Amino acid sequence: MTQGVSLAPAQHGRVGQAAAVRAHALAAAIRFLLRIASTPTGAIGLGLLTLHLLLVLLGPSLAPYEPTALNLRHTLEAPSAAFPMGTDNSGRDVLSRVMAGARSIVLLSIASTALAMVLGILLGLVAGYLGGWKDEVVMRGMDVLMSFPALLLAMLVLTMLGPANANVILATALVFTPRVARVVRSVVLELRTREFVDAARLRGESTVFIWLREILPNASAVILVETGIRLSYAILLIASLGFLGLGVQPPTPDWGLMVSEGRQYIYQAWWMVFFPSIAIGSLVIAVSLLTDRLEQVLNAQRSFEGS
Repeated sequence: MTQGVSLAPAQHGRVGQAAAVRAHALAAAIRFLLRIASTPTGAIGLGLLTLHLLLVLLGPSLAPYEPTALNLRHTLEAPSAAFPMGTDNSGRDVLSRVMAGARSIVLLSIASTALAMVLGILLGLVAGYLGGWKDEVVMRGMDVLMSFPALLLAMLVLTMLGPANANVILATALVFTPRVARVVRSVVLELRTREFVDAARLRGESTVFIWLREILPNASAVILVETGIRLSYAILLIASLGFLGLGVQPPTPDWGLMVSEGRQYIYQAWWMVFFPSIAIGSLVIAVSLLTDRLEQVLNAQRSFEGS
């Protein structure tokens, strides 16, 4: 009984300390977002990306109509009060399909970018830090993959594996992994000669420890910017695969697929192509603007710390 009483203050102390850490992290995140949004380009990019993320979370439930419901009495209707973005050749509401289609392209792009970054960072660390024949084997393999045009390589993978969402993620990650690996390798080659890495070796630290505690934290700025760049390219690639019929399959709403379905009606129903194209373009612009602003903020922070 006495032991339980003595533990209570310690437990409360740990809870209070954890809450303080969370509050500090939240405040730091808010300050960072405010710095990102402190310029017009950053504010526009952050606003557009927030809108797209809201569509990912709430788009299907907020859509005025069922995105896949056919209504042959309202085929190819121009934008109006009832259908603000018009209807397609099957009478489906374009606005509802645009709102619901955000989820597929955003989630697929994020997942494929995350996989490409994990694989690229690991291969870049192996090649840049270990060097020698390991560097040669890894980078020659990356050169082989980069010799294929991005869209062609993704098409080859999906043709062999089939147009499933998991295969789209795998194909897109395979396209971008070599590019990430080359960037990470170049950073690691420069960092591995630094004094703090030599000190870690002299202390007898393991290779994995040096990667996680010494190299990756100092390469985080480059990795974050590279993530934004790869994400914007992943959006375009996945939209292109959807346009070619190798991405998300009908009747699931997908912006690239919507553009493909509307191209034969472009002269009589321009809205079928225009609105999903605007959605794709605005998402890529949002990521690009945020990436540019993120690079500016990180460079300014690095300059301040260096001074």
